[in-house]
Amino acid sequence: MSTSPPSTIAPAPLERPIYRRIVVRLVAFVTLMYLLNQFDRGNLAFARETLSADIGLSNAAFGLGAGIFFIGYFLFEVPSNLLLHRFGARRWLARIMITWGLVTFAMMFTQDTTSFYILRFALGAAEAGFFPGAVYFISQWLPSRERGKVMALLSAAGPAAYLLAGPLSGVLLGLDGRASLHGWQWLFLIEGLMTVTIGILCLFVLVDSPRDARWLDEREKAALQRSLREDIGDSSSHETRIWHIVRQPRVLLLAGVYTCMQITNAGLIFWLPAITSRIGGLSTLEVTSLSVAPYAFQIIGLFVLGQQSDKHGRRHLYVLLGCLCIAAGLAASALVGPAAGLIALCLSFFGYGTMSAFWSLASSYLDTTSGGAAGLAFVNSIAALGGFVGPTIFGFLKDLTGSDRASLLVLTLFGVLASALVLFVRDPRDRGTTTHGTPTKEATS
Repeated sequence: MSTSPPSTIAPAPLERPIYRRIVVRLVAFVTLMYLLNQFDRGNLAFARETLSADIGLSNAAFGLGAGIFFIGYFLFEVPSNLLLHRFGARRWLARIMITWGLVTFAMMFTQDTTSFYILRFALGAAEAGFFPGAVYFISQWLPSRERGKVMALLSAAGPAAYLLAGPLSGVLLGLDGRASLHGWQWLFLIEGLMTVTIGILCLFVLVDSPRDARWLDEREKAALQRSLREDIGDSSSHETRIWHIVRQPRVLLLAGVYTCMQITNAGLIFWLPAITSRIGGLSTLEVTSLSVAPYAFQIIGLFVLGQQSDKHGRRHLYVLLGCLCIAAGLAASALVGPAAGLIALCLSFFGYGTMSAFWSLASSYLDTTSGGAAGLAFVNSIAALGGFVGPTIFGFLKDLTGSDRASLLVLTLFGVLASALVLFVRDPRDRGTTTHGTPTKEATS
């Protein structure tokens, strides 16, 4: 698949206010959707202790249940994004959100290990396709030169969700006993209803394409569509068959890098409160609040790495830097005490800020046709298997060794592997290379 090199032409005066309106009217709402997405995906980490005690889950069983979510996600990811292209982002993203909100609500009825596994699988299946669908939706509205900052904003909703979810979860868990419900039941009940409500609003807020936007006049629509056409080049020459996409080495490398990153990320997300509790002498509210501190560093990393990759255009180098930070932070956390270990993990979470550069790198290679949506979904769905591996390994080793050290060291190895794989990735829009890695006329002159 070929894409044109990045445009070095600055946006026309007419385009800049259009981009601002797109961010305010569409990207901000998609970011809110992603915020709730991360709430509902990660609330299990905060409910772990009381939920496990009430239904009798071991560390290994909890880790397996946390990971089963990603199996459902993997199986339904690519089909979901193909259907998104067929039905349109507005309807399909709303469907995804309403469905996963209902499953989150149903989590309050978890009674035993079996029902826990079933509902976690269902949650992954329901959520499948959301994030790559959101990336695809944004690519329908903004040219690649504008996506780095926007992807940083969208990706920042992830760590921001955990910063908010820690204290909120502590409050909701404190409702234990009200209306004869456990605290973890209140957690799933309230967050599930919030998600369903926003999912319904999605139908009234999102617009599938610039030509359907009533808040743009004809001159603005023409300018925006011209900018998007210049960005993707001649789409008639793009191959959209999924097999053509997934067999390309660069796509497979992107999937490998993101899978390793997801193994480390998911392993930490679901066990970070447990890691924090090693400090000792902390109340439930203090543990849930303190355990989200590293996410503040992820937000910093998202904007720093995203903006710098926009500025310099060498996105793969910023992905490499992020992966190295992930590995270094995990290794240090395994080798020092509990309090220092939590501080060391702040470096790892800063490294996760490279997600904004990574998705800009991926979307710049995969065009905005249905094949592009499927390609993004392929990368994300393969990485979902990493989401299964991370928490499962962590829980198994925690039961086996009685500590977190072995788990953190194994996650470190995956951070190192991600760094090694990035060395073979090249941004197709880097200055001086074409999509296929050959020198441009400018580079050889």
